Amino acid sequence: MDTITDPAGNTWKRTDDRTKLVCLEDGREVIGNPEMPTDYLLSVAMMPAPKTEAERIAELETQVQFLLTKLSNQ
Repeated sequence: MDTITDPAGNTWKRTDDRTKLVCLEDGREVIGNPEMPTDYLLSVAMMPAPKTEAERIAELETQVQFLLTKLSNQ
C-alpha cells in the first residue's frame, strides 16, 4: 500500500485494490480509479467541502441586501 502525508501531518494509506485513499487519523476516505496517482487523490481529499444549501442561501440574501441598499442610495 502507498502512504502519503498531507500538509496537516495526517497519514493517508492507499488500499490494496488502489480504489481508496484512507486517512489513518480520522478515517476519511477518497474513492478513485486504481490508475489515479496517490498524490492526485490526496489533492481531492484536501479540497474544501462544498457549501451547504443554507450557506448558499445566506450568501444570496447578503448579495440581494447589498444590491437593494445600492439601488436605494441612488
